[in-house]
Amino acid sequence: MTGIGLKPTLVVLVAMSALQPLALNLVAPAAPNLSRHFSASYATIQLTLTLFLVAVALTQLVSGPLSDRFGRRPCVIAGIALFVVGSLLGAVAPSIEVLLLARVLQGAGSGSVFSLSRAIIRDTATRDQAASQIATVTMVMVVAPMVAPWLGGQIETAFGWRMILWFMTVTGSIVLLLTLLRLPETAANLGQRTPLLGIFRAFPELARNRIFVLNVVAVSTSSSAFFAFIAAAPYIVVETMGRGSDVYGTYFILNALGYMLGNFAMARLVVRIGAPRMVHIGLVISSIAMTIAVPLALRTDWSPLMLFLPLALNALGNGMTIPGSTAEGLSARPELAGSAAGLMGAIQLGLSALMTILISWLVTVWPPSLVVLMWLLTAAGLIAIHLGRRDASPDR
Repeated sequence: MTGIGLKPTLVVLVAMSALQPLALNLVAPAAPNLSRHFSASYATIQLTLTLFLVAVALTQLVSGPLSDRFGRRPCVIAGIALFVVGSLLGAVAPSIEVLLLARVLQGAGSGSVFSLSRAIIRDTATRDQAASQIATVTMVMVVAPMVAPWLGGQIETAFGWRMILWFMTVTGSIVLLLTLLRLPETAANLGQRTPLLGIFRAFPELARNRIFVLNVVAVSTSSSAFFAFIAAAPYIVVETMGRGSDVYGTYFILNALGYMLGNFAMARLVVRIGAPRMVHIGLVISSIAMTIAVPLALRTDWSPLMLFLPLALNALGNGMTIPGSTAEGLSARPELAGSAAGLMGAIQLGLSALMTILISWLVTVWPPSLVVLMWLLTAAGLIAIHLGRRDASPDR
């Protein structure tokens, strides 16, 4: 018996969605110490982030379409189980190679779950309702990325970096149990029997949809700027500014609060204003923020406050842009919501992975390159949305 027509509770959606940002941000403050522990370069340690994102991207190409065919529930359960296995492997990793494999498993599991949580919302809501619900879920679960850098730094300082992975193992196990007990099935076309490769036929159709493509550009550039920040900011704060990892974790709260405020604005205003306009407003705010951030980064007295304060304003804009563009993209072809979520997530995290590789090298050569790259990515997203506004369509 399936639960089609039932809506999962907010607690289930938040718990599912929180695994990815939790796994991403808990490890970030420990990166400099991981480099020393494994006698590896900073760029090598940043592969714990890059490979995580690559795994997220590639897995979403499969999990989205498979969930259209076999259902959201079994795919979500499998993803969480994979996350738990990866966390356990990372906790006992004897070498950097094993730790990187563990991060791949974590990324594959949590990434598929994060993508499918958005498809589950779209299964049971209209376009603007979906944007509101995605923003609400993101606003509630923002506690994870807000607390995780601080918590990761505290755990690493008190107990060592392995305890971070043990913490993820326990957390993932709790979420798995909650999902087994409380997640209904929401896929509308559950049980369709088509050839396995046939599920990928949706990708060319989505690629030809102008609204889908431009919203993918907007959400991908916004996310890439954020992940570039995650990759480079610890290096800037610890190595360039000479502060501790706990300072990074504390200032990161500003970024998370800004994102939460943007989510709140989206949830409260989108039904009245509409997702396309909210996305445009969000990108304008982010562009203004990054225009302020660039000259501050060029000052000789560049400080954590000068870095994080304008990026908190950028995060406010992202809090409107990312859920709005996601809902718009998934609404381009509602009957292909799972495939759309998978393809969008793959491009979003694939580009983010490339940006982390690029910035991990650039930031060691010229630290202000972080804010310059973020400004360029934000500008690209704003241009894409300007191109797409004339094609805005009414709610479906």
